Amino acid sequence: MSRTGVWRGYWKQRHLGQQPMHDVVLRFGGGTVSGEGRDCVGRFVFQGTCDAHGQVVMVKQYLGKHQVLYKGQYDGEGTLFGSWSIGPFESGEFVLTMVRDQQPSDEIAEIL
Repeated sequence: MSRTGVWRGYWKQRHLGQQPMHDVVLRFGGGTVSGEGRDCVGRFVFQGTCDAHGQVVMVKQYLGKHQVLYKGQYDGEGTLFGSWSIGPFESGEFVLTMVRDQQPSDEIAEIL
């Protein structure tokens, strides 16, 4: 799985409904995944692992705030879907879809 690029998607939470993620860039290589983006909570970075079967485990770290665990499956056609959790307190589902023919802009790369 080497689908480095710009992605778009959302996460769902019981009381907040569906929340979009913006300016998401994911980088895959050597069994790892990293990236960044923003949503209604704030700016975040992703760090995690991926395997040859499309299993992805990432920690979403909001800058200066809490962490969220993401576990998902890549479908081989450009979509990563699964569930997120904050310890035993909250959980929900997420979907990320690769944006075809779009590479990360310098502005997005400067988030960090």
